[in-house]
Amino acid sequence: MRKRVAVLTSLALLTPLTQLPLPVAGAAEDLASRFTLQVMPDTQFYARYGTEAAGDIFGSRYGTNPFNSQTEFIAKNHEKLGTQFVTQLGDLVDQAYDRASWDIASDAMKVLEDAHVNYSTLPGNHDYDMYGATSAFQTYFPNSRAAKIPTFKGRFESTDIYNSGQNDYGFPGQTVESEYHIFEAEGQQYLVLALGFRANDDTLDWAQQVINEHPNLPVILTAHEIDAIDGDGTVHYSEEYGEHLWDYLIRKNDQIFLTLAAHNHGAGYHTETNDAGHQVISILQDYQMAYLGGNGLMGQLQFDLTNNQLEMTAYSPWVKEKKTEQLTSFDHLLPEGKGDSYVINFNFADRFKSFDKDWTKGDENDPNYAEILKQTLKDGYTPYTITETDKPKDSEDYAHVDGTVVHWRPGQTKYKGQQLADGASAPAGSIIPDVAADNDMRRVAYRHGSNAEQVTFSKDKHPLSADGGSLRFEEPTAKEAVSWFETESGAAINNMHFDNGYTIEAFLKLDMDWNGDDNGWSNALVRDADGTDMNPEDPDGDPIQMLGVSNLRELRWYSLGNNGDGFSNWSHEVPKGEWMHVAVVNDPKDKSVTMYVDGSPILRDGYGPLGMAGEGYKWILGTSEWENQKVDGWYGNIGEIRIVDHAIGQDQWLTARNTAPADTKPGAGQGSSDGSSTGSSKHGNVGAFLAGTAFGALGVLGAVIALIASLGGALGDYAEQLKGMLHL
Repeated sequence: MRKRVAVLTSLALLTPLTQLPLPVAGAAEDLASRFTLQVMPDTQFYARYGTEAAGDIFGSRYGTNPFNSQTEFIAKNHEKLGTQFVTQLGDLVDQAYDRASWDIASDAMKVLEDAHVNYSTLPGNHDYDMYGATSAFQTYFPNSRAAKIPTFKGRFESTDIYNSGQNDYGFPGQTVESEYHIFEAEGQQYLVLALGFRANDDTLDWAQQVINEHPNLPVILTAHEIDAIDGDGTVHYSEEYGEHLWDYLIRKNDQIFLTLAAHNHGAGYHTETNDAGHQVISILQDYQMAYLGGNGLMGQLQFDLTNNQLEMTAYSPWVKEKKTEQLTSFDHLLPEGKGDSYVINFNFADRFKSFDKDWTKGDENDPNYAEILKQTLKDGYTPYTITETDKPKDSEDYAHVDGTVVHWRPGQTKYKGQQLADGASAPAGSIIPDVAADNDMRRVAYRHGSNAEQVTFSKDKHPLSADGGSLRFEEPTAKEAVSWFETESGAAINNMHFDNGYTIEAFLKLDMDWNGDDNGWSNALVRDADGTDMNPEDPDGDPIQMLGVSNLRELRWYSLGNNGDGFSNWSHEVPKGEWMHVAVVNDPKDKSVTMYVDGSPILRDGYGPLGMAGEGYKWILGTSEWENQKVDGWYGNIGEIRIVDHAIGQDQWLTARNTAPADTKPGAGQGSSDGSSTGSSKHGNVGAFLAGTAFGALGVLGAVIALIASLGGALGDYAEQLKGMLHL
């Protein structure tokens, strides 16, 4: 604050502030009766990978933990954002037996307590030990701790969970905690029921009693599991529990107007009509399978009582904290998916009049908190961008690396010696050249259900790829109606074991219509052998090496090492319709296998395998295999793929330009051209501006204005006005 006052004082010596147009806060012009809830979905991976035993991945890479970033942001801004209550939706930790994870969760939630922010929490399935040990939830979040929160009114304990007969969990002898709160907002009270994981009917009877004791209060029901989500994004009550909860409790109680849950991976909402003929909104929000275990994503739910709207805004305070050079294409400050941020029309007075005829909105003196949230996050934030400097200048503008054993470039695919045109089919016999050696791939003859048009050449490619295009694979008409390319029987790559480690890179893109139910478990690149081929006693029908995608849109690399060990790397849930650069680095020093997606290492990596097992087995592009049968074809685009016979770092990847140094260490380059060039340009421009105006009155004023601009927000806008007026 003192810095800003000093700047404005300097300006006053030059120009009276009364003669200049002052910025007006846009949100203040839009006044209504409003308040917000903050929604914290599954935090389990923040706790798990924040421990010392797990290498404190978040702290070591970024200096902060997303869990703490969430609660610290709420604590700092709860008054500014009109926050009246915070709901944590369970799975505080990932491994219930790990006390270090509980320490992280406990410390993060204590931030809210210290800031006097009211919240509820509840246990998810990962907060219980399935092997009979005592649940640590009761140890770290006991009744005595909850009772210190002013809104807390009581708890109910059960030793059983609801058993549906399918996908059931068992937590023998462990106490399932449920609690309720009453908070006040805009002159009205709201009741929050926070139910433990799959609360049994005894617990639901207790919840019914709580509702009966407060017959005039609108009820918000939170639980770890209520909703499920289909591969196409459709949200509905889960068969395992949500449907029972609806029939037993929700539909019978008109006071329950809103539910919030996590557990099942995805985000969105659905509406149902209860027995009274009224609307019930059920919101699902779970980002644990997103980048870096959720990337700090959470939600703000704004209640606009004047305009009769509920507005959900998904956001990540942790992304805002990251350094510009650490950002990737997966860092979304404010994700814009249809299930992430949305507005629901909801007439509060009409909805509540059946149980509270006196309900009314509060004074219309609240700003638009959704807009304030967005502006607060955007102030001073520079998003990840790929600049023209980062892009290749020509087909050879990439880091050429000694030890490259194969480099397939689909952008140079030919048929009968002729380069394919954009949109042209790649018929059987088409060749993907290996520009590093003699390991070309050829499209095989058509199978029943496939044809020439199933694979086409496209100029579409990753912006950092120097290749001229990609191959697009259409969705297979049936599980086995697949098309693929393969190496020749005698290709040298078929016999390489990579005993000194390897780096495999690929540019991949899933089609926008990709669906987990229909297209899951497809692979872009595999070996033509399964576990049984390597060991007759091994029943594993998957390929011994494979790079593909799960039904949850997780990228997966599996390799059986030449030392006999195998391991699968799993990414976060990757987007559809966007190009990705995937790199997998096997380092012989520690037998680590690390996957990077768009330059960022994923969470679920491993150790053990060295090199690749297999002798004489072909490499196959465009389909998966199961028990040597070609199934589950790729649906989307495949760009260039390269394999190097040792571990290399980011400055030597295909995303680096030809001038990159060749002696970097594996995993180096968090400040690579993907991010550092944008950051350098930004700071360089400011420095040049200051240097060019260092003398004279206008120079002093220009420097001051540049300083104001660097502060961001409304003052930043003010600086732009000043520059325009003074022709700076």
